[in-house]
Amino acid sequence: MDFMSGMGGIPMDMLDPSLFPEGHRPQQPPPPPPAQQDQDVEMGDYPAAGHEVDDDGEESDVSDMSVDSDAMELAAEVARFDKQQEEFVARQRAEAAGIPYQPPAKPSKSAAADKKTKGGVIIAKGRKRKSKTVKGPRQAVKPSPDILFRLNLAQQAFQRGDYETTMTMLSEIIRINSEVIHAWVLLSSVHEALENRSQAVMCRITAAHLTPRDVPQWIATAEYCLEGVEEMEDDEEGNQPPEKVDALKRAYACYSQALEVDRTHIQARIARADVIMMMGNQQSRALGEYQKALGYRPYNIRTVRNIADVALDVKDLKKGAGIARAAYRKVIDYLMERGTFEAEEGRFEWSDLRIYLEFFGTLELWREGLRELKEIARWLSGRREETYWEEFDDGQRGDDDREWDIGEERRLGVNGFVPGKFPRESYGLGMPMDLRAKLFVYRCKLGFHDTEAKRHLELLDPTRQEEFMDFPDCLKDIAVALLDQNKAEEAKKYLDLFKHIAETEGTGSIDADFLVCQGRYHISLGEKQTAEECFIAAIEDDEDHIEARVQLANMYEGEQEQEGREEAYLLVHEAMNLQKLGPRKRRGPYGPRKNTGPRKPRKPRDPNAPKSKYVPRRLLNAEKRRQQEMEQTKEATKNYQIMQEMEGNALLGDEEAKSKWMAAAKALVDDFRSYKRFYPWDKYIKLLGYTNPAEGGQQAVPARNLKLAAMEERLRDLAPADGAKPNAPAPVSKPRFKIPQEHRGIPFETWLNIFLNYAFALVRAGEHREAYAVCHAARDSVVWTSIENTFLIHVAWASCAVYAGDEETCVAIARYFMRDYRPGTDSFRMFSALCRVCQTPVSWYTSGPAQKFILRQIKIMDNIVIEQQKSASGEKDDLISLDVCLLTIYGHILFTTTSYTYALSYFARAASIDPTNCLINLSTGLAYIHYALKRQATNRQYLLAQGFSFLFRYYEDRLAEAERNGSVGQRQEAHFNMARAYSLIGLGNIAVEYYKKVLEEPPVPKVDKTDEERWKGGLAEEDLRVEAAYNVRSMGYLLGDVEGAAGVVRRWMVLE
Repeated sequence: MDFMSGMGGIPMDMLDPSLFPEGHRPQQPPPPPPAQQDQDVEMGDYPAAGHEVDDDGEESDVSDMSVDSDAMELAAEVARFDKQQEEFVARQRAEAAGIPYQPPAKPSKSAAADKKTKGGVIIAKGRKRKSKTVKGPRQAVKPSPDILFRLNLAQQAFQRGDYETTMTMLSEIIRINSEVIHAWVLLSSVHEALENRSQAVMCRITAAHLTPRDVPQWIATAEYCLEGVEEMEDDEEGNQPPEKVDALKRAYACYSQALEVDRTHIQARIARADVIMMMGNQQSRALGEYQKALGYRPYNIRTVRNIADVALDVKDLKKGAGIARAAYRKVIDYLMERGTFEAEEGRFEWSDLRIYLEFFGTLELWREGLRELKEIARWLSGRREETYWEEFDDGQRGDDDREWDIGEERRLGVNGFVPGKFPRESYGLGMPMDLRAKLFVYRCKLGFHDTEAKRHLELLDPTRQEEFMDFPDCLKDIAVALLDQNKAEEAKKYLDLFKHIAETEGTGSIDADFLVCQGRYHISLGEKQTAEECFIAAIEDDEDHIEARVQLANMYEGEQEQEGREEAYLLVHEAMNLQKLGPRKRRGPYGPRKNTGPRKPRKPRDPNAPKSKYVPRRLLNAEKRRQQEMEQTKEATKNYQIMQEMEGNALLGDEEAKSKWMAAAKALVDDFRSYKRFYPWDKYIKLLGYTNPAEGGQQAVPARNLKLAAMEERLRDLAPADGAKPNAPAPVSKPRFKIPQEHRGIPFETWLNIFLNYAFALVRAGEHREAYAVCHAARDSVVWTSIENTFLIHVAWASCAVYAGDEETCVAIARYFMRDYRPGTDSFRMFSALCRVCQTPVSWYTSGPAQKFILRQIKIMDNIVIEQQKSASGEKDDLISLDVCLLTIYGHILFTTTSYTYALSYFARAASIDPTNCLINLSTGLAYIHYALKRQATNRQYLLAQGFSFLFRYYEDRLAEAERNGSVGQRQEAHFNMARAYSLIGLGNIAVEYYKKVLEEPPVPKVDKTDEERWKGGLAEEDLRVEAAYNVRSMGYLLGDVEGAAGVVRRWMVLE
């Protein structure tokens, strides 16, 4: 049932049959109302459902309500009876008066056409009557007494708990009149009592469609859909259960329907934005909805908070922060002007200030953030009239924070300050500890390390644990600011306090941010191995953490080994890619914390988003690195055993075995591809999805990525190989280390089989692009560089392309064989074979690049032959000469593109080399015949004579060859091709004679593959008798010989 379409009456064929038990489903009442337009899930400018629109664009007052068929029939009978009664009375009166009876005249068609009837009122032609616009919800149909009686009985049965009887009565009511809202609501209650939640929701939605302009009804229905959604937990991977997804979609549709009626309804718009947020990964859409809601009510504090919550999660972080900051500032100015903290739907509190200040840190507006913090904190403390403190914000009196000192020594020297006018708690003592930390961070960013920042730090005493219990996250910010000043020992005090609070009190968590701070502390002490472990632990805790990758790359960049610089380059690229994707998780603004138990796993960004292929490797801690290698080896051995165990059942079609085999193979292939030493550097970074900006693969770097871009520029040019010039590209074909004979205890030959078998499995599963990527990874590896392995990889790649029907890839691989192997007949035949077996149009076979490539091969051979002929020594290379296969292929490409004149020239060159070749004569003859059938042909008789002369030469040579070989299939082929040629020019009588010769031939014997003498590794001959019989049948049927066509079918085309 499409619950997005507004309905005046509910057609029975649109009702969900599952809403009614078996035997109680209502029958189809005639006639159904006209179909309504589908509502877009986004806000569309469609007219309200269930209302007609007249020529002036206004709503019609004509109801589109359905009427019961029995009631309509009864009304018609009553009207007919009344008419007959009036005629009888008139006839009796006329006879009594002696006047001949004259029946009333019927209106003429022309008169009826000049008038229109609308709502029972006759309107003259040429005039338009504007209907009265209906305001508010549409009036429901008044139920008949019979319906009310039945509905009363259903309610009594429901109250008794007799749900079976209730559903039976409601089914009958809906059959009689599907617009009874109370029937649908009661049916929803029945399903709710029976725990059929989905059917209950659909009944509520159906009831809401009966009053499409009733906004409260739509909102109530949406809220009903959302009941219990918060209790539906996501799975371990962060995916929402199907029930939750359906409930959110239905609620979104209901809120959208409400907004179609009233776009200014703030509750519906905010609720729809909330639903979008609950759907996940749609923060930009939710932000747009909240902005629209704020446009109607700009001082609604709840909407502003929602915007602030979404703004730090959108992809463009700075844009979102700017929007939220402006919205908060507008509310603050409004409240300050009116001298109150009470806003619409809430009160401005200290927590709002904490949220507001987050955006200044995101935008790196330290001076503005400091000024806003002091101004709003002064207002919240009840001292807004003391505006003279603004002169100490980089003004005439200096730049300090004496207003927020604990003592009054510095405040006493300020003109205008009156001690005791306001309580001391409204100054320094009233500043929350987390906002004091903000003041410290802002002053450090502005360079006041030894003055104001030092004063604030003295008040942020790490020995007073109780002052930080509600705001433990601010300890990390203090530590970061101290680490930026190279004060590691002082930072350690705050880090230890945070760790103690997290482990003992449970008001915090050891997250990736803390691990990064701890790693920076160890770097300042020169403990690189411990710092490396901290950064890698941060990446493992939060796979999207950017700062951990940047710090790890900074540490690796200082290593003298080239491997360290390579690792740094990869880490920087990972960080840049993550910044492009936008934030997935952010730390919430400071506020009182409660013990929430163990931290839940993070929700992934998007199940369909590409996951990083790079796993950071330990370079400094050799022991940890060995342990990591041993764990990976153990895991690879386990996956290899699974593949061996599941292979037999997977080949027999066991789906469970297939899935296990695929999962194990994928893990092994990913492990091999992540091993950097098996690939040249440029291939490895492309394998990870990175591109060189010089190659045009990367767009302009946004402003927020300038630091990372500069670091990436430094690391891009790695240390050149020995003896190479600084800017010369390093050779990539030779590995920089001695390649072992195995990896993870598995020989490399077995690894190649795993790659290729996994590619075959992928293409059979419909994932041909992933199969190509696996073949590409095998080809780029420095392990399989031998000719045999490379040939095998490309043959497997071509097999995947043929299975997928990808002619473009088939042509590309065929060109590889013709280009990278010695030119010869076999490689040219491979090109034709791949294009032939690929069941797709010939667009790539005849494409411009393919034509140019084949033509270049011909020119190369021509030049070689000419040079050999001009050579004085007369030496010739017997292996290099004009190739008949190559000339014929190019002739066929031109033939397919209807360039018959040019094709004939290349067929003639091929015939000059091999004049007895049957294929060349057949192709030449067909080219002449097709050229003769073109409109531009000048001498068709000559062209046809030339064509058939070549065809008869082909025919005679083919029969002679068949006689020598004793081949029945070749004789059938010769007869069939001659018949097709005569049929092509319209000589059906001659074509039939050759078709008869095909039918007179004996059947082609089936070839046993085990018979090497007859099989010889070639293709089996094809029996053409069925094709010939089909053509004879078609010709006979078209000429009117139906009996003859039927006889051919019965004799030759009946399958045994």
